[in-house]
Amino acid sequence: MLSVCSVVLFGACSFAAVAADSTNTQTSNSAETLRVQVEHQRDQLSGVDKVAVPTTQTSSAMLDAPVDTGDAPVLVQKP
Repeated sequence: MLSVCSVVLFGACSFAAVAADSTNTQTSNSAETLRVQVEHQRDQLSGVDKVAVPTTQTSSAMLDAPVDTGDAPVLVQKP
């Protein structure tokens, strides 16, 4: 009788360990999904999702444009 109980308890412990491993994978996957959903909701509430992401350019159009000096005052040179 003792050996039968030992086998049953040992089998239950082994099954619990296997079941815990399989649900751990599902929990981490659902935790990742939950984290992404929470971040998306936070971005919507704060308005971050409506802000345009600046694109990186190799040169700036403002810096490359020539300077217009047509409206500059005339410099008088002293003799």
